[in-house]
Amino acid sequence: DNTVVRPTNIVTRPDHEVWEIKDGTAMREYFQRTFPRYDFDTMISPEEWERFAKAKGTRFPPCQYSEGLAVWDATGKCGVVLVGDALHSFSPDIGQGVNAGLMDVVSLDRALKGCDPETGKEVATTAVASLKDNLERYQQRHGPEVAALIRLARFGAPYQYNQPHRADRILKKLWTANVALRLILNKLTFGLVPASCIILSQNADLTYRQVMRRADWTTAVLRTLVLGGVGLWVKSRFGLGFLKMPPLG
Repeated sequence: DNTVVRPTNIVTRPDHEVWEIKDGTAMREYFQRTFPRYDFDTMISPEEWERFAKAKGTRFPPCQYSEGLAVWDATGKCGVVLVGDALHSFSPDIGQGVNAGLMDVVSLDRALKGCDPETGKEVATTAVASLKDNLERYQQRHGPEVAALIRLARFGAPYQYNQPHRADRILKKLWTANVALRLILNKLTFGLVPASCIILSQNADLTYRQVMRRADWTTAVLRTLVLGGVGLWVKSRFGLGFLKMPPLG
């Protein structure tokens, strides 16, 4: 339906020139020059250009989370729980915002039913669990999952917006090479070496902790290979090695 309004997001660095434009005409000219294939005169009204030029942009939230997932009173019968954006925040790079929020709710539901928040299995106990017990279980078991999620958000896909700085372009090439190397090793070893965390995150059977553990395992293997290669090169280049000492006496 061509009559339906479609929002467009402009994602770039805070110091980009687009944020210095303050009037609608100049903003339209900038977009027409930058995206010449679009006929913006028929797509966007002058009033909308003016509104957009004067509007203040927002920022993606930093990758962060609360280490405390729940609190309860002294009686253990009343408490407050954090889920979704109240518990963790990150940019939409990894496409896990809705999934993460739903998993918070699922984990909380399991905990309130007296089950393990991550596996859903019933927890063996001889006493009836109180609200405090269930919330404490939610915090202890689901907290590490949230921490792994934020690690994934920080390292998963941070350079997909074509950030303009030279350092961004260099880091994006390094990130791409890292993802490609892990994928090649994954294929050559028939899955023995895990792929990158952003690819692993698409597997619905893996938790965020499992994703990051596998990514960390690959990092350890790569680090070992690099250090081993450097050590062999140093030994062949400089003839370094262990000095054999004659036995004493």
